[in-house]
Amino acid sequence: MRWVTLEDVANTRMISGWLIKRFIDPEATFAFVPKGTDPATIEGNAFHVDGAGLSPKEGPLSRTYQVILDEYHLLEKNPPAFRELIDIYAAGSKNWLRFRNEPAIPLRELLPPDAPPESGGLVTALLGIRLTTTDDQERLRLAATVFDLFYNALRIRAERAANERSVPR
Repeated sequence: MRWVTLEDVANTRMISGWLIKRFIDPEATFAFVPKGTDPATIEGNAFHVDGAGLSPKEGPLSRTYQVILDEYHLLEKNPPAFRELIDIYAAGSKNWLRFRNEPAIPLRELLPPDAPPESGGLVTALLGIRLTTTDDQERLRLAATVFDLFYNALRIRAERAANERSVPR
């Protein structure tokens, strides 16, 4: 299926693309349109496009990936490691624009005090993708690799912990 979002992909569209390809539509292909495109003219499933179904509806604090999580019940359908990754991303992405635009401020000062320690690494990796390539397909591909690596590490870690708890001592 064809999925369409705004060009110049950044963090929210990176995680949204990963959620779509990994958990909703493994055959997804992505296309990009300029800001201001009328969603009625888009052929395919639009996300993070003003007025489209899979876009923030509750002001600037709402995020497209949250809409996707809710629409497809992904938090309920996946293991706890999935929610852990979403929490890591959410904390790291809160001030990513300041992280990008104000490099003199240390990242640790931009993260919420209760942010998981991995949040800074994840937001830095995503910013690195954004700063080193302008190709939106490549951004989604690289971000998917980062999210897969984080998710797999968290999932395998949780499985090992569960196995250790189940072994009699």
